[in-house]
Amino acid sequence: MRDAAVRNDRVLEIGYQRNHNPMYQAAYEGIVKAGLLGDIHHVRLAWHRNGSWRRKAQPPSADFDPSPWGYPTFDHLINWRLFWKYSQGLMAELGSHQVNAANWFLGSAPEAVIASGGLYRFPENREVFDHVYATFEYPGGRTAIFSSIESNAFDDYYEMYMGTKGTLIMLHERDALFFEEGGGRQTGIEVTPAGQGAAAYSSETMAANTNQAGMRSAAPSAAGGSAAGPSPTRLQMRRFCAAIRVGTPLVVGPDKAMDSARACIGANEAIKTGTRVVLRTT
Repeated sequence: MRDAAVRNDRVLEIGYQRNHNPMYQAAYEGIVKAGLLGDIHHVRLAWHRNGSWRRKAQPPSADFDPSPWGYPTFDHLINWRLFWKYSQGLMAELGSHQVNAANWFLGSAPEAVIASGGLYRFPENREVFDHVYATFEYPGGRTAIFSSIESNAFDDYYEMYMGTKGTLIMLHERDALFFEEGGGRQTGIEVTPAGQGAAAYSSETMAANTNQAGMRSAAPSAAGGSAAGPSPTRLQMRRFCAAIRVGTPLVVGPDKAMDSARACIGANEAIKTGTRVVLRTT
């Protein structure tokens, strides 16, 4: 896709909406880049659910034939995420979003990965793993651990950045919580984009404001947005259109996305082979 875009002089953006989320931009600028976390040595990435990930739907007609689109059965078409031919499973469909965010906040890409996992709960009519656990090795002795399970939803999904001065939790793509090291969990403060209303969310520069009142942020959700501004997905579409119309630089683009894609493919390879996989970073 990247090579085709270059050959044909086309704009190619990759759908990592966290990069367009004002909450993430505010946390990166006001917490990570400002040095409030200190040196980050460890990152925890989790996306836990309790369910099979299988979509249940009926074909549009009794004689529907999905083969013209490359699928042998309707189940392969509707549940393409469950088969290796079309998908890299939990690592790619979920993990790549979080690994991409970690790459952004850490300012680098992983160099190697060790991983385990398998089909433990839903082995019927499915190929990709329903439990995966991966440790990504970053330059400078830093690690990011990703886990995705389909047997318990208590943790839900979040990213946690652990630094020598503090801890930052990006929760549900809606909240950013910062805790000073040594202060315990009661000293947490929320991070909100500067300004009020939709105008604040259209700004290219986001600042981090902190306050002691409450732990819920005013940032829009990943899906539907809020009264405070449009959703990150809508902001992503705006930026993509601007890149096409007037040449606005892309936020992610294929080169940055290749790092997270390569890491997740490598993690699946590590599971399948039982070996540590060295990742190419160029």
